Amino acid sequence: MAQYMLLLHQVPNYNSDLPREKMLEMTKRYMAWADSLRQKGRMVGGEKLAVGGVRHIRTKDGKPVASDGPYAEAKDVIGGYFVIEAKDAAEAETIARDCPHLALSATNWVEIRPIDDMTQARAAAS
Repeated sequence: MAQYMLLLHQVPNYNSDLPREKMLEMTKRYMAWADSLRQKGRMVGGEKLAVGGVRHIRTKDGKPVASDGPYAEAKDVIGGYFVIEAKDAAEAETIARDCPHLALSATNWVEIRPIDDMTQARAAAS
């Protein structure tokens, strides 16, 4: 089985003003979806990412420079991720289509990224 990362994109702070009850309801939907995938042997892991404390490190004049982010003018941010196992890209897409992230807001979207199996590269480098 191949592994895929589902990156959960959203507008900055899209759910920061939700009432506690709505936030709990939303969390339960994600947990139920993840538990269902776990029972099917498809869930590897995943987490919600914190809103604050984001730092970017870029190279400027050949040296790493850190700055705050994401910025308010950002079109979208990654609010969380899941790592799943699927037999192929089509199955990964089918799994992603059921992700509750898509149903919670019309502006949310899920990016599906295959994860390279670095087992052979590690063995060759040894």
